[in-house]
Amino acid sequence: MFDAPALSAAGDARIVNVSSSLHRTASMNWSDPHRVKKYSRVAAYAQSQLALTMATADMAPAGSGITAVSLNPGLCDTALLPLYGRVGAPAAEGAAAVVRLCLPEAVVANGAYFDGGVIAPTAQAVQEERSLKRLAKLADQLVGRAV
Repeated sequence: MFDAPALSAAGDARIVNVSSSLHRTASMNWSDPHRVKKYSRVAAYAQSQLALTMATADMAPAGSGITAVSLNPGLCDTALLPLYGRVGAPAAEGAAAVVRLCLPEAVVANGAYFDGGVIAPTAQAVQEERSLKRLAKLADQLVGRAV
């Protein structure tokens, strides 16, 4: 579980994770999470966005005073653009989408995913309790190795 005592103490705090619509195309490679055996930068990026979107709701435990959401800020002209191979909007437009969700007047629900400024469907794994528990266990293992 995410531990954020400073955020909890602030009251009515908000976490806004920048994700990607590519999370819907991803699958978690549980046996090779670093994709060492078969690396694809697009698959690795999509998997990272799936993991982030899956973990979002857990970042705001019930009663903590924190709300956590994730969003796709849209296709922006950043260093990640070559993954898509298209033209993107200025990065400032993507940043504005993030800022809008940070504002107190923005109505958000914990764990919600936004795309284009509206709540949008997530990948199925985001809703699967078994997958969420599996991700939490994997994260604990990986963080334990890094310490």
